[in-house]
Amino acid sequence: MERESTLQILQDEKNIATYNESIINEDKQPVTSKELKGWYLHNFACGAYDVAIAGFLLEKLASKSGYELDHVTPCDTLVPNHKCVIKIAGVYIDTDSFSFYVVSLSVLLQSLLLISCTSLADHGANRKKFLLFFSTVGAVATICYALVFKPEWYLFAGIITIVSNCCFGAAYVFHLAHIPIFSRIYPEVLLLKKSNASSEKLLEVEEKISTKLSANTTSLGFVAGLLVVFGGLGIVLALNSSDYSLQIAMSFGGGWWLIWLIFPFLWLKEHPEPPLPSTVNKFLYPYKRIFKTMKKARKLKQLTIFLTSWFLLSDGINTIGPLAALFGSKTFNLTEVQLIILAIIVPSCAAIGIYIFYFIEKLFKFTTKTMIIIISIMLTLLPAYTLLGFFLPFGMRHNWEIWLFVVYFGLCLGSIQAYSQSLFSRLIPKGHESEFFSLYLITAKGSSTLGPMLSGIVTSATHEIRNGFWVLFVMLSISSVIVMTLVVDIGIKESEDFVKDEIEEQSEQS
Repeated sequence: MERESTLQILQDEKNIATYNESIINEDKQPVTSKELKGWYLHNFACGAYDVAIAGFLLEKLASKSGYELDHVTPCDTLVPNHKCVIKIAGVYIDTDSFSFYVVSLSVLLQSLLLISCTSLADHGANRKKFLLFFSTVGAVATICYALVFKPEWYLFAGIITIVSNCCFGAAYVFHLAHIPIFSRIYPEVLLLKKSNASSEKLLEVEEKISTKLSANTTSLGFVAGLLVVFGGLGIVLALNSSDYSLQIAMSFGGGWWLIWLIFPFLWLKEHPEPPLPSTVNKFLYPYKRIFKTMKKARKLKQLTIFLTSWFLLSDGINTIGPLAALFGSKTFNLTEVQLIILAIIVPSCAAIGIYIFYFIEKLFKFTTKTMIIIISIMLTLLPAYTLLGFFLPFGMRHNWEIWLFVVYFGLCLGSIQAYSQSLFSRLIPKGHESEFFSLYLITAKGSSTLGPMLSGIVTSATHEIRNGFWVLFVMLSISSVIVMTLVVDIGIKESEDFVKDEIEEQSEQS
């Protein structure tokens, strides 16, 4: 028995050595244009998914099945700013809050899913496999919105939202995990390494490339979202804006997602990492690894500062969309067609905004951190302006203001996501890409449980959806202050020391 165990350990070491050699060879091979296209087209595929529209659909279905506040009269959804409730497990819930609660639950389950699988993706050739698996399941789940034939099936729609959102989040993590990998094997970077360029120059070029990769893939995702929304608008109009038309439009997005997966399936490479030793329990390993990483997080102080800021910033970003959609629907009684037009404006402006802010960055030679601070402050002005409506004759008091709101939000949305992804990729220890990007998304989605839930509680208690913007104003303001304390150069040095300490620890154990 002992001899078999020894042979197994020797075999594991041989496998790891083989994979380490393949990784070294991989780092010497520049990323190809074809693989980059495959990677970009993955985001072009899943960019069709929109949880904000899903949240609006849930509210619509619940309202059509709900009652007025007297718990007897059927809900009249034609009344502007209608206030209705549904009964779930003996408890009456505001129909606005129902969509928030479903999204919050999906975020919680998504976090558990990411913890369970992302660290495994940093071993062997799992990254590509997981990316394609979760994308496929998410796409199929989104197609299933077409099966929600009646408003009374709003709970079924809620389950579909949970499954599709969980899979979308997981696929997006494995997508983002390629940014630091590609930035290290980008042709320009490999040429600099061969010419023995200074570390400062190398870091500068890698940051520029990671920003470009992040900006391009984010922009392409918004373009995909825009095209799918146009398709959805056509479907809604063709079906005369019937109650069922929005389900078909959502299902169309799932079909788009599934079809475009063909290209990443064919063109993406695996970029293998050292395999897990056969003696490791694959079910317990992810939890042990994330716990170990969290314990070591004190060595990555700057990364922790960034994640704290991102926790609050992403909460605001992910809550503004659904909250604005519900606000427009209830306060201004916007139709499905008008809401879809708003959904067209956001990705259109987001794709444009990425390159506007990119131009500003180059023009004034701002750093990535400076751009994040500027855009964060700009986003804070959105809830501040809406709250003015409590005291002044303007501040989302008129129909035309919602259109300016979404244009402004869209211009900021794409760029803040691109710059945040780029900066975070520079702070990640090498060899931990999937694991740390899962932490990035868990932080974002974990906070997003808080935002919609607090907004839902406030809205349910006051029956005034405008009050939800107080939550956004506070969180975005604090986030802007925290990110100002970040020191990027120290963060990069901490990530390098993290890897060195890990190598030394493994050497001592062997």
